Amino acid sequence: MKKKYEGHGQKIEKALEKIKEEGLVVDAWNTFAPEVEVDRLECIAEREAINPNNDNEMDNVPDFQVNRDSSIAVPAIQAPKLSLDFVRKLYQSLNETQASIFYTVREWCLKRVWGHNPEQFFYFVSGGAGCGKSHVIKCIHEEATKILRQLPRFRDQGDMSTPAVLLTAFTGTAAFNISGKTLHAMLKLPRSLKPPYQGLGNALDEMRAILSNAEILIIDEISMVSKELFAYVHWRFQQIKGNKKPFGGMSVLAVGDFYQLPPLGKAKPLCVYEESVLDVWKDNFQMVNLTQIMRQKDDLVFAELLNRLRVKSKTDALRDDDRALLTQTVIDIKDCPLDALHIFATNKEVDEHNRTTVAALHTDFVNVKAQDYAKDPTTGEMIKTGGFKGNKRDLPDCIQAAHGVRIMILRNLDVEDGLVNGTFGTIANIVTGQQDGQTTVTMIGLQLDNPTAGQRFRKKIQGQSDNLVYIERTEENMSRKGAVRRQFPMKLAFACTAHKVQGMTMESAVVSLKRVFEPGMAYVALSRTTSLQGLHITDFDEKKIYADPEITAAMQNMNLASFERTRPLLQHVKLADGTVQNLTIVHHNTQGLPSHIEDLKCHHELTVSDVLCVTETHLSGSFVSSKFQMEGYNMFTRSRQVSYSTVSDMATKDGGGVAVYCKSHIQAEARRYFQNVTDLEFVVVKLEAPVRAVIVAVYRPPQFCLKKFLPNMESLLNSLDMMSHQPIIVCGDFNEDLLCKGEKAIRDLFQSKGYTQLITAATTENGTLIDHIYVSQPHTCIQSGVLQTYYSYHSPIYCILTL
Repeated sequence: MKKKYEGHGQKIEKALEKIKEEGLVVDAWNTFAPEVEVDRLECIAEREAINPNNDNEMDNVPDFQVNRDSSIAVPAIQAPKLSLDFVRKLYQSLNETQASIFYTVREWCLKRVWGHNPEQFFYFVSGGAGCGKSHVIKCIHEEATKILRQLPRFRDQGDMSTPAVLLTAFTGTAAFNISGKTLHAMLKLPRSLKPPYQGLGNALDEMRAILSNAEILIIDEISMVSKELFAYVHWRFQQIKGNKKPFGGMSVLAVGDFYQLPPLGKAKPLCVYEESVLDVWKDNFQMVNLTQIMRQKDDLVFAELLNRLRVKSKTDALRDDDRALLTQTVIDIKDCPLDALHIFATNKEVDEHNRTTVAALHTDFVNVKAQDYAKDPTTGEMIKTGGFKGNKRDLPDCIQAAHGVRIMILRNLDVEDGLVNGTFGTIANIVTGQQDGQTTVTMIGLQLDNPTAGQRFRKKIQGQSDNLVYIERTEENMSRKGAVRRQFPMKLAFACTAHKVQGMTMESAVVSLKRVFEPGMAYVALSRTTSLQGLHITDFDEKKIYADPEITAAMQNMNLASFERTRPLLQHVKLADGTVQNLTIVHHNTQGLPSHIEDLKCHHELTVSDVLCVTETHLSGSFVSSKFQMEGYNMFTRSRQVSYSTVSDMATKDGGGVAVYCKSHIQAEARRYFQNVTDLEFVVVKLEAPVRAVIVAVYRPPQFCLKKFLPNMESLLNSLDMMSHQPIIVCGDFNEDLLCKGEKAIRDLFQSKGYTQLITAATTENGTLIDHIYVSQPHTCIQSGVLQTYYSYHSPIYCILTL
């Protein structure tokens, strides 16, 4: 017997190797005979084994089971339009690491628009609960969409409704939180993800019409995505795009925390490599680790505690101070606040707490029983039965409904409208009606915790108007063969499992650690509250708080994303040893300080410069308001109105103006008047100590002709030379594109005076190089280039000099 089976070992190994190289066999039969494929899938569904109930079984997340008809139209996939002020505040609040990944993706988008064809990227944004991962998603989606809309194909088609960036998640709750769609709904994924791959069939043309212009795929809560699902997404985009590259050539931004709960069932997370499973993660994705907790930023001690609990191994003991903090929150179950959500490990504990709480608080509850139907074997018609015993995958057998009862929605009724699996609310109205001569509950009115959700489900009853969200019964096939159930898609929710609260934030919660049975479960439950004061623990057992060692090893072995090229000034500051005297100079056309001073103050790189030159300040007059001052800097300004003596039409135009900010420790003075310089927007600042240099900021408006500009510029350069103060750095927006062909009169003038221009890459969103830095002693420059920002058409430029 042993010889019989071991003889095929080498063949099996070769077959597995072929699968790893070429992927699993694609079943294309449904492309040619879709109606036969539907019959085949129905047969598979009918013979699926139903797992028996298990106390340690996690909540089912049937996010793709509401609409099983694959012929329905793909849901709209446009995220709601955000106001400019809201977007600006989002960008301003990005911390240093968040801004690094944001600007890296932004630069990639610009290169796509410029036709540089950058390689697709694969980034994994990791971080503990509350580290602002959703914040990063919103910022990247907004900025990338804005830039990628400039691709020629969008302009040529004249259709801006097709998305350039796809927002997705596994669960409806996570999808709603980022204004996205579930992966199953967006890509029309089948219920069963087991191979062979089921193609799109007749829906392929429709999907290509909708998704063909997409460039970036964002997946939130990536820890809940199984390897089978991830492979399906990879294959689906290969089919839609007609491209054999990973994910059909799409760039992917995966966001989540593998230290939180893993995929449903016993599957290993994506980051844990398995030789026998198709892997599109290990060799592609680079990690960006967010460490600054935003959610509990007003409770730093709690934030630091959560960071340590997140990575604690099973064999490690808690630190004494951590144990002391958690012990403060331990409470007897009878003293727990009734209005706080109770979080348990198992469904059995949840159901028991819900029953007990309803019985204690409500004596007038109504038992809303499910309406079950089965096919009459004699007539073949569906008839109402006395009711079946459903399992965990079915809608509830009975709901104890009463005014004030807490509930949770169990199905994705409308992801766009926020009615998703995991939405919490309180019963505020029970509507009854007559059916077959009996009084029955027809609708349940809910006061949702999220006041913005359920807008399409309001005002469903006649008479006195209210603002409740009204839910009706839904109809589903039961796990029992041939049975159909009509029931309200909700359950009691005075308590829920740790799996259900992943991704939620609340002020208060009661967490039981009694039956925690897997890594990450305790951490997810404990990290839901916004402060330590809102956390209450029962059945405290520190041994239940531990991370999966496979996750820890996988995180340590992941390739880290590098931002040295995207964020060069931050990298320079980190590496500087302080023994060399450097001078960092940045120039930026801000397109108006009144509009962008707060953006400038929030920019992590501009604020590390020693000298910051600003053009197009849009300031007027000699008085400068204190709101335009920057902490730690001295400011020197010159408005447009005083810059033109003989060209009166320029002096009366709005806009323009220049300014120079110098660090307060630098001894500096402005030189305002030079012979024969009558019509030029400029500021000259002479640095005396601790470094010697002359800094000049210049702005040449596009409508100011070269015939008038060049003589003034040449006179200024001659005057600077007579100062005998070196080196001289002249930076500004000259509106002369050095990347296009033709004469370059301004550059030629500087070169004739012995200056070297340092910037070689595009400095605007249109791919032009019109912002320049000219240096009289180029050998002093050790680094120069272009920085990133979001609020101006111009990118900042910089140079670092050793003096």
